Amino acid sequence: MRPAVFLDRDGVLNEVPAVENGVPMSPRRLSEFRVAPGSREAVERLRRSGWPVFVASNQPDLARGKMAPEESRRMTAALRQAVPLDDVVICPHDDADGCDCRKPKPGLLLRVAERWGVDLSRSFMVGDSWKDLEAGRRAGCHTILLRRAYNVAAQADTVVSTLDEAVQFILDHSEERMSFSEQFCRHTAQVAGLLPPERIEAMVEGLVKLRARGGRLFFLGVGGGAGHASHAVNDFRKLAGIECYAPTDNVSELTARINDEGWDSSYAEWLKGSRIKAGDGVFVFSVGGGSATKNVSMNIVRALDLARSVGASIFGVVGRDGGRTAELAEACVIVPTVDPELVTPLTESFQAVVWHLLVSHPKLKANQMKWESLAGGTKG
Repeated sequence: MRPAVFLDRDGVLNEVPAVENGVPMSPRRLSEFRVAPGSREAVERLRRSGWPVFVASNQPDLARGKMAPEESRRMTAALRQAVPLDDVVICPHDDADGCDCRKPKPGLLLRVAERWGVDLSRSFMVGDSWKDLEAGRRAGCHTILLRRAYNVAAQADTVVSTLDEAVQFILDHSEERMSFSEQFCRHTAQVAGLLPPERIEAMVEGLVKLRARGGRLFFLGVGGGAGHASHAVNDFRKLAGIECYAPTDNVSELTARINDEGWDSSYAEWLKGSRIKAGDGVFVFSVGGGSATKNVSMNIVRALDLARSVGASIFGVVGRDGGRTAELAEACVIVPTVDPELVTPLTESFQAVVWHLLVSHPKLKANQMKWESLAGGTKG
């Protein structure tokens, strides 16, 4: 079960049309419905960080006959079009109806939790009235009040002035309420949302040109990158129709070169033995991209310098600042750093994501994949 963010609607995501005798009024028709500035951006920040976002709203004017059901549906549709929400649940009852969903009762939150698999004890409820906060407390959520002139007496676990401040508080305290697995999955979602599609498309164009001119592609990596290189050689040869090789696939030659010539020059000497030339390409999988100043992955640095000297194309999927690979590549994807403690696992994870994207790209894919080619698209 996962934590989530619950938001009240009126006074939180949309503006209240009026305040009468200290009580905020809800819009009763679509013409009165105005999404508050910044609502979309605030919710998008939560969604990019992997938080599911739900709206739980009392709308007693439905039971009182002051709002037509169709107007309520139109406002919900307008809200969902303007703000990226996972779900919107509404209580249409008045106090006399005796329902279990009208806030301050927690029924709306409990319903969402059951439907979506939400752990309420690690979730947040954001509202502008004591009823929102009491519903959140009863459900076990951390409550956040948006302070308004009409709610000066309301109390909450946390009090802020704006929805953006509430979002920042949630993001600042997210990891306190998540297991490591949840944190890792959220960071994965963050990275996926931050990958630069334009750089990937530039890489596709470069690889299409390499294939058209009959160039070979040499994959270089160390550690996890070496494993990626071997896998990528298979995919690019079989699916993209590009002639590919990796030095780490021939252990005898690689270890002989390391023993006789040294680690730093091993990849460059292998490329010389492969007669790398203009028209060929080098593709790097590396967490740091190689750095001469830091004396890190010098075998990759020297291989890149050789590739550049002969006019070969350079591509890479790297992390951190991209290192020497990013400096020399004609197309390079730098996997964004969202957690300094997870640079290596996230970079190496997304190296696999990016190369699978490449061999699946309509401009590069030359042959169908096994499971996708089966009749009916059956997957297993």
